Amino acid sequence: MTTVIVGLENLVYADLTENGKNFEYGEVKPFAPLCAAKVDTSTDSTTVYADNGPVIVLSSTGETKVTIETTEIPPEVLAHVTGQKIVDGVIAWKQDAIPPYIALGFTGTKEDGNVRHVWLVKGRFSIPSTDWKTKEDKPEAQKESIEGTFVQRSDKVFKITGDSSVKGYEKYREKFFDEVFDITQLEETSGGTSSKVDTTKSSGGAA
Repeated sequence: MTTVIVGLENLVYADLTENGKNFEYGEVKPFAPLCAAKVDTSTDSTTVYADNGPVIVLSSTGETKVTIETTEIPPEVLAHVTGQKIVDGVIAWKQDAIPPYIALGFTGTKEDGNVRHVWLVKGRFSIPSTDWKTKEDKPEAQKESIEGTFVQRSDKVFKITGDSSVKGYEKYREKFFDEVFDITQLEETSGGTSSKVDTTKSSGGAA
C-alpha cells in the first residue's frame, strides 16, 4: 500500500572519529527541535556516444547539502557543531575554528504510523545565518536554520536509511538511533564481512 511522509522529528547527532578505514562514533545526542530538513545529494552524469547513438551513461554521486530549520539550536550544541567554545553562556566566535565531523540523524513519520529513519554519516556544519525582526502586534516566530555538507566515509557509505513499512525492518526500528547504525549487522545476516566499525551506544531510543 502506498503511503506518504507527513511529519519530521528526532534530530540527533554523534561525533565521528576516523582512523584509516576504521571509524568510531560517540554518544548519540539531541540536536534541536526539528521544523524542516532539506537533503540534496548532487549527482552528475555523462552520456557516451558511439555509432551515432548513446551507448553508455557514466554517473557519479557527490556531496550532500543539508539545511536544517529549527525553533532554536541550543547554544551548547551550536558551539560544538561549529567548532566554537562556550563558557558560561558566552561564545567568542573565531574565524579559524574547525568544526568536528559528525553524523546526523532524523525520523520522517508516515500517515499510516510507519517511519523512515535517516543517518547522514559524515559531515560538518557551517556558522548559521540569522534573521532578526522586531516584534509586532501579532507575534511571528523567527526560526533558525543551519547548513551542513556531508560526504562518504572511508567505506564509501554516505547515508543510511531504514523504513518500517518494509518487511524485516521491525527488529531495527526501536534501536536505530541507539547508535549510528552499524551496517555490519546487515552483512552478518547475509553472510558477508566488512571492516570494523566501533560505536559508543547512548541511552536514547528511536522515534
